Amino acid sequence: MNRVLYAADCLDVLNDTSAIPSASVDLIYLDPPFNSNSVYNLPFKSRDRSLKPVEAFEDTWRWRADDDERLSALERNPKTRPLATVVKFAGEMESGRGKISLAAYLLNMAQRLYAMRRVLKDTGSIYLHCDPTASHYLKLLMDGIFGRKNTISAVVWNYGTPSGGRVSGKRPVKSYETLLVYAKQYGSHLYNRQYTPYSKNYVTNWFRHVDESGRKYQTRSRNGKIIRQYLDESPGVPLSNTWTDIKQLYASSGWFPTTRKEILGYPTQKPLALLERIIKASSKPGDTVLDPFCGCDTTMHAAESLGRKWLGIDISRFSTGLVQRRLVDNFGYLNRDDIDIVGTPENPAEARQLAQRDKFEFEKWVCGAMGANGMYKNPGEPGADGGVDGVVELPVIRQRGSKFESQTEYVIIQVKGGKVAPDSVKALSETVRRLGAVAGVMVCFRDQLGTVENQRSKELWADAYEQYPVIQGFSIEQMLADEKPKLPPTWGYKHGGKTSAQPLL
Repeated sequence: MNRVLYAADCLDVLNDTSAIPSASVDLIYLDPPFNSNSVYNLPFKSRDRSLKPVEAFEDTWRWRADDDERLSALERNPKTRPLATVVKFAGEMESGRGKISLAAYLLNMAQRLYAMRRVLKDTGSIYLHCDPTASHYLKLLMDGIFGRKNTISAVVWNYGTPSGGRVSGKRPVKSYETLLVYAKQYGSHLYNRQYTPYSKNYVTNWFRHVDESGRKYQTRSRNGKIIRQYLDESPGVPLSNTWTDIKQLYASSGWFPTTRKEILGYPTQKPLALLERIIKASSKPGDTVLDPFCGCDTTMHAAESLGRKWLGIDISRFSTGLVQRRLVDNFGYLNRDDIDIVGTPENPAEARQLAQRDKFEFEKWVCGAMGANGMYKNPGEPGADGGVDGVVELPVIRQRGSKFESQTEYVIIQVKGGKVAPDSVKALSETVRRLGAVAGVMVCFRDQLGTVENQRSKELWADAYEQYPVIQGFSIEQMLADEKPKLPPTWGYKHGGKTSAQPLL
């Protein structure tokens, strides 16, 4: 059970013992919606401001028709009755508004968190990432599911420059999030103590001595003897439950230089260093890590790089396809066959069935698998998508005099699940010009590639090393075979992962 992605509601997967057996997971990390009453889009900045980005997810909750029965089911079970009490109390606190947000959110989280306890080993731990919007209610749910005695910590992640959208002069600006950390059985859980570096002042004030080989040390008295503690043998400061050394990816003024290379454009993306710390602290090589809301792949990437097994779940076909693409691109020893996606097409016949059954889900799957950073046209909305289904950020190496420089360009993805009309191929050329992109890729089934080849522009563009077609066709069959379009080798290169084609700078 390793390298598996589920394109499904995590509740369905967590309740399926054939998918994830009981007591089989060593560490769970989840970064679920926060009940922020916000809509998160997959962004793409272009010259055409008429394009509307597609929603990644809507973090707004409403009490649905079947929620009364789901709440009653929690009340009937003695083990989950305290969770129902929390949900009902939250609903009462929303007096005047009805059960439109908090209670509905907590009901959904209660069901999923309770299902997570089943899959966690007795020696395992769970990290629930949340913010002040509902963290106090989530703490009550976690106490009811895992027990207060199994609380490990509440970690405050102070992530850097204050941010958080609209800034009001009536309250302080938000600059932290919380990790609620629980063990399945406190005392049996694994914890590998982590350390942070000493401050410069501490080193200067305490490691004042230098031996004949140039090593810094301080002296300590132990059992009546003076001993030397060398700086290069000291692990550092034991990690506390307040983390200030890991910066967020985005701030109100833009990005942090130290994490800019990680940015995929996915909303709520977390820094790789945060997940690496969690995984190092609460698991060992060979252990299994589960992320039930895996988003754009940070947990999977960290687990893979640290030699852990991993499972990811996301309700979006776009996300699971994106995770697979990113992992294959960042780890040279992986290919598509090494990562099993359950719930998405595995062969051309299944791909055609999805295209016929749900055009937009087909587009989401393709764009995710192609590594798109953004999409357009929300489900059910009338009107055209402006010739853009997906957009890929592409680091392009160009020569400026005697120097080689990298700059971000864009590639437009157009997806066709049926017949490709000649006019749509010609329109892609216009879209590429209109948006200032360097190239466009028409993704379709193999039997439609002839139309693309006959109708496409024969223009070329170049990086520092080679020329590439401005418009090209790429088949679903090629995508399933883990082939890539004719583009620079930096296609898919992101956040410092291992790839066979690193930028030549």
